[in-house]
Amino acid sequence: MVDKSKLAIATSQIQNPIPFKVELLFNLLSQMITISTIKLTSQPVSLDRL
Repeated sequence: MVDKSKLAIATSQIQNPIPFKVELLFNLLSQMITISTIKLTSQPVSLDRL
């Protein structure tokens, strides 16, 4: 038996693809922000910059 909630989500994404694409774009953007934040915070602070 197919899970009806998964089927409903799949059909709603097919019928209305714009919010799905926006959500995908937002997730990608937040991942990029997280990665860049980790890179910035993991860099050692040199005494020359202070």
